[in-house]
Amino acid sequence: MSNEQTFEDLPTFDARKFEPPSWAKHEFHQWGNNDTNESKKNGESSRSAFNHDNGIEPTSKEEFNQHIDIADNDEEDEDIWEDAKEDLDLIEPDEAKFTNDELKGLLALGTKFKTEGNELFTSKPPKYDEAIKSYLKAIDHLPIIPNDKSSEETNEKNIIDQGEKQIFESTKKVESGIEEVTDEEAIKIEQEELNKSEEIIDLEKMEREEIEQDIKELTKATWGNLAACYIAIKDDKKAVEACTEALKIDPKYVKGLHRRATANERIGDLNALVSAKDDYTLLQTLLPNSSPILPSIRRSLFTLPERIKSKEKEQMDEMLGKLKDLGNSLLGNFGLSTDNFKFEKQENGGYGMSFQR
Repeated sequence: MSNEQTFEDLPTFDARKFEPPSWAKHEFHQWGNNDTNESKKNGESSRSAFNHDNGIEPTSKEEFNQHIDIADNDEEDEDIWEDAKEDLDLIEPDEAKFTNDELKGLLALGTKFKTEGNELFTSKPPKYDEAIKSYLKAIDHLPIIPNDKSSEETNEKNIIDQGEKQIFESTKKVESGIEEVTDEEAIKIEQEELNKSEEIIDLEKMEREEIEQDIKELTKATWGNLAACYIAIKDDKKAVEACTEALKIDPKYVKGLHRRATANERIGDLNALVSAKDDYTLLQTLLPNSSPILPSIRRSLFTLPERIKSKEKEQMDEMLGKLKDLGNSLLGNFGLSTDNFKFEKQENGGYGMSFQR
């Protein structure tokens, strides 16, 4: 008898063993609905997040239904938030525009806190830490002055439109039987109303410009005083930052330039010394010959070039030292070091390299 196996000896395939559980055959489950399976293939279903995102398979109908409820709630919350944003018509902070009265109020608060800081700074003994807090409060209350000319043009247009509306109303023929004004009278009325509108615009514009200029001056002076506090407590890096903020408003602010140069000179690294030299050079052109700080500025300008040169050499030596260490770490694998290579200056100005054991 042959030991060869036939197809009849193979086990039969029983499809019932591979059917999903009965609870998963409901029409709203993804396993039992052809439409849902098709949408899943097309990437349209968000329910698969239960399996793929969390790595958890639902083990019961209750778990699956709970996941569906959570997903639906999340989608509803997103829709509600989008609708709320549209209804609120939110304005971005940098698009907000203060009225003249609001600017006056902020200016008054800023002045109050700056005055408090000045009193603390000049007290006996000086209270630098508390003065710093007062100056920072002042800066927090002072807005950055916007340069949005389109808003000003809109305001002017609104005022002119109101004037034109008044002119139109005054020239209409009324039901009482009074005749409308003549063309000459209408032109005269129109000119008077336009003149009034222009006067209102000019007055409001002038007032705003004055307030904005006061805010700029106050902000600049507050940053400068804050820098003086930092210099007094020897926090030179913060002093440099405060002076830089003041100089953004007025690049020729003498106190800001002098305090930043002083702080940078004390910091003493290469970049700080170069910056100090630049500020002192500019100060020389801004100060009158009678200025009491001019002699110290000239002394600093006399000594700074040598200090900068020394720092450049120090920085170069440090960089070459690091390169030498890197070279030794690589050449050490071959029993060599950078000392085995000697560089000699050639007559033509270049360098030649020779190997030595």
